[in-house]
Amino acid sequence: MQADGIVCFAGNDWWVHNPMTEKHWMRALARRGWTVLFINSIGVGMPSAESPRVMRRLLRKLRSMLRFLKKDEGVWVLTPVLLPLWSFAPARSFNVFLLTMQVRWAMKRSGMSAALFWAGIPTAALLLRHITHTASVYYVQDNYPAYYDAMHFTRIEEDHDTLLREADAVICASIGLYERIAAERSTVHYIPHGVHPAFLGAPLAPSTEAPALIRDIPHPIIGYWGSLEALQDLDLVYELASAHPEWSFVFIGRVMADVAAVAALPNVHYPGPVPLEEVPCYGVHFDVGFMSFVQTEWIRFSCPIKFREYLAMGLPVVAPPIIEVERAYGGEGRIASTAEAFAEQIRLALQSDTPAERMRRRALVAGETWEASAGRVASILSTMGGRR
Repeated sequence: MQADGIVCFAGNDWWVHNPMTEKHWMRALARRGWTVLFINSIGVGMPSAESPRVMRRLLRKLRSMLRFLKKDEGVWVLTPVLLPLWSFAPARSFNVFLLTMQVRWAMKRSGMSAALFWAGIPTAALLLRHITHTASVYYVQDNYPAYYDAMHFTRIEEDHDTLLREADAVICASIGLYERIAAERSTVHYIPHGVHPAFLGAPLAPSTEAPALIRDIPHPIIGYWGSLEALQDLDLVYELASAHPEWSFVFIGRVMADVAAVAALPNVHYPGPVPLEEVPCYGVHFDVGFMSFVQTEWIRFSCPIKFREYLAMGLPVVAPPIIEVERAYGGEGRIASTAEAFAEQIRLALQSDTPAERMRRRALVAGETWEASAGRVASILSTMGGRR
């Protein structure tokens, strides 16, 4: 039977998060004629009390639940009711029952007759035998087994292994994940994150005055945009900024960690969050695209969206050891492990940057739009009995 729908157990929330990979892909697939049921993240465990702004995160999730089932941009979006206690066996069984009933109802409501099962989160493994489907895809966005060390989610490795074993196809977001999984099973595909048109269409050199939030910050600007949570290596930033007062460090995004000590330095700036479409107005005034993530196995196998966004803006990129940054595009990214090495790579990036280099970097990612990557996903689904 040919599938005409996709039941997508997403790794993020349609209403809460900035558009991430699965949202971009599912919107594109809906435009191609698929019926898509996007199930907002069912989680992998309860956030600990020490998690940054845990109450705010829970409240945002509750507000999302109030929408329950809505159609948005051609996609059916379900925020199911459940208990975030996947490590507790009775709660896990109750959740599977609740989810099965809600998802089956939503599938019927959306008019779906035959579906492909999309798992964008390991916990979806528990639903494989409860949701009728013609074939299954596991989208591996992160090095999930490393979540145990980072967040103490106890079941995640077991569910991850189940999906690797039973899914009909696996799509990996990074080179590191692809190579690791391809060594153990066939039918593995590498499709990295796409690039938003706002970055690919932005000027590569400033044509107007800098936005007010960064107008008075002196160059060179070592810049970052994105999440500002516990993954940021604040010790590294403090050491770098203290040793190099001639550089300005700018971090655009919502601050969700204690940055008081770092922000007290005169050359470190946190302008706050700005809409995604406006980020290029800031990025064009940066001199280096910076990543200051804590060095873990989780980060090492990741595929940071901002890597390609930086390249789309023509920026030289300096990052910790991340396989994707180190290997993609012939090693375009500059890698450093210590504050001294970061300083050296930033210095080299500043010295070697030219308008021609910026044009060359953009050309590397010019074809890597979200629409193009969604086309690759559609091709894979078509080989699995999906619509053509």
